[in-house]
Amino acid sequence: MVLTAFFIVVGIVQIVASLSYRDVFPNQWGWMLASGIADLILAALIIKGWPSTAGWALGLIVGVNLITSGAAVIMVALAGRSLVSTLAKASRGDRTAASH
Repeated sequence: MVLTAFFIVVGIVQIVASLSYRDVFPNQWGWMLASGIADLILAALIIKGWPSTAGWALGLIVGVNLITSGAAVIMVALAGRSLVSTLAKASRGDRTAASH
């Protein structure tokens, strides 16, 4: 049951975070949203089949969670790297224009 509560909390946090950062990461926020929805679906599967799901759910569902969360984090990290690069280029351009 602790694992189910964890999936519910993490799913809600990921969904809220993805919606909050839509403007910052316009192309990657959907990955985080999908990961949060997947977590909520996994929690529902555990609850629906409890207690018979207790035996197999631990390994399978934690594995699925790690894959979806990992993919979301990778996509957001790539977007962050791109954003930092863009900001650095813009900053250099501003300094160059200001010195002339």
